Amino acid sequence: MSQALKYGSMMHLNGHLLCAVDVETTGLIPTIHDIATVCIMPLNEQLLPSREIIPFNMMLQPKRPENVDPEALNKCRLKLSDLILNGFDAWKAADLFDEWFEKLRLPGGKKIAPLAHNWPFDRSFIIDWLGNLNYEGRFYHRYRDPMVIANYMNDLADLRGETYPYPKLELPYLISQMKIELPGQLHDAMIDCVAVAEVYKQLIYRHR
Repeated sequence: MSQALKYGSMMHLNGHLLCAVDVETTGLIPTIHDIATVCIMPLNEQLLPSREIIPFNMMLQPKRPENVDPEALNKCRLKLSDLILNGFDAWKAADLFDEWFEKLRLPGGKKIAPLAHNWPFDRSFIIDWLGNLNYEGRFYHRYRDPMVIANYMNDLADLRGETYPYPKLELPYLISQMKIELPGQLHDAMIDCVAVAEVYKQLIYRHR
């Protein structure tokens, strides 16, 4: 990252905590499929993983194991047997998330401001896991999403008669175009959180 990029204080978050969020799932349909792994990674003002707050990173037992799509698990290199044997019960995991959230000690009424690639997909699974009321009490509605930004930049290029900067919107494509090096493979919830934060930062830098 060029040193020319100036970082701010993120004061415009107004006390909400910016977190990269990712879920790996047992399929593509919420209420039919479940979260397999979830990571919620607090970020600092440089859009880097916070050194002060441990991410919430957990494997969950599927509530509906009979609906598991084997291709979805293969994609994230997980096995159903591992989820059942080593994952947390979804209700217990939700309680542990509540405990983690309370330890953030955010100012009254402040929440997690999510940063995720294709947030509507992740959000629907998180709502299914936590329930609507708990979700609304924990997650701020103003989210950040690199897919939305890249799509906007394509629309802007089209209006200007320019070449689309991002002909594909998938996270692996954006990572490859930006030549981002990751500490591990994608489709791991924690690695994906690192990736989405770096892609978001690069998008801001490129189009500032």
